[in-house]
Amino acid sequence: MNKMPNSNFQPLDNYSVESEENKNDQMEVIESYNPETKVMLERFILVLIAIGLIVGAILSVGVVYILDKTGFTTPPSQQQIDLGN
Repeated sequence: MNKMPNSNFQPLDNYSVESEENKNDQMEVIESYNPETKVMLERFILVLIAIGLIVGAILSVGVVYILDKTGFTTPPSQQQIDLGN
């Protein structure tokens, strides 16, 4: 059973030209944005940075507290080494 050729077939050259035109049209749509969207994204990024700083500060204080309680931050005791002279 032979299949019938596709009647919607387009040569690759025509398809590539059309796809480039479509990409250019899509790029124009992406470049035109709402200024309110830009402000919203800037605020969102600033909020994420602020949250990251707060979480980092809390974690660092917690790590220092735990290290102090376990004694990892105290310097080791100095011992005199006898060389046997």
